[in-house]
Amino acid sequence: MDATTPRTIVLAGPIGASEMLSLANYCEHLERGGQTDLHLNMAAVTHCGREGLDGLLALVAGPGGMAVTVDGAKWRHFMQLLGAAPIVEMQGLCDSVRTLLPRPAPGLS
Repeated sequence: MDATTPRTIVLAGPIGASEMLSLANYCEHLERGGQTDLHLNMAAVTHCGREGLDGLLALVAGPGGMAVTVDGAKWRHFMQLLGAAPIVEMQGLCDSVRTLLPRPAPGLS
């Protein structure tokens, strides 16, 4: 494996607990192989459940030696999760989703 080349994984379909377990295990495998950068593309995701959101956040914030970035996240990926969430959790969930959304270019509001 060429560990100096950023690797991209295109996520597709629903993202839940089993998908995150597989992805986390694969990330550990890549990191053990010397991979230092990983890019996750969410463009083909149909929806992301709570376990998916929590797992993606953990990968991005992970203390490991591999930097994980997420691209292609949209509000629509999380609408089922947000629609079923208790109102008391809504602000926290929205804040969590915002961490995965693309950042606007500097100077644009």
